[in-house]
Amino acid sequence: MSFKFASQKLLSGLFEPEGIYLTAPFEDELPITQGWGESPAYYGQWRYNGVPMKGHMGIDVRIAAGARLFAMDAGKVTEISIDRGGFEHYIKIEHRWGESFYANTGAVLVESGQSVARGEAIATTAQMDLATRGASAGRQSASVIFHFAIRVLPYNRYDGWGGFTDPLPYLAPGCVFLPEDAGDDARVSAPPHPMTDDRPGLRRP
Repeated sequence: MSFKFASQKLLSGLFEPEGIYLTAPFEDELPITQGWGESPAYYGQWRYNGVPMKGHMGIDVRIAAGARLFAMDAGKVTEISIDRGGFEHYIKIEHRWGESFYANTGAVLVESGQSVARGEAIATTAQMDLATRGASAGRQSASVIFHFAIRVLPYNRYDGWGGFTDPLPYLAPGCVFLPEDAGDDARVSAPPHPMTDDRPGLRRP
């Protein structure tokens, strides 16, 4: 799948090769602790919009607690809310191609309905780890797990993925890496983070 704007001409008449990439929602190169579609048996115990989940619906990275997060593209903030027991504090931004989703956030730097520029700071990461918050309640962490994903139009929220798409193919190479690629000294791992199960009246991100 590709974005329509990837083939749009610039005023100079040239094509923008970088147009196929979204801005990474964080600074520096970070290790992926859980990739797209991982742990299908674990996530299959929960339903999302009434459909059993097929696996991890996004990408998790290990990041410093309180680090700044950035809009992956220009758009409008459509939702700032809490998914307790699942994504916790989260932000959604609507773009011309779909949505970007930022979970386990801390301080929010934008307001709902606000237009944001590509690469604009929108929040910080949480102070408590998404994956281990039950065991570390009340304690701050030096690093936390940040979860992000995208929805690309047209999407189907009832496909077992909540309509989300793996964001990795849309990110410039080099902004993330697998822990094993960094050597034993830099290995990072995290258990799959829990989810919130469907219940009457529950609003899903």
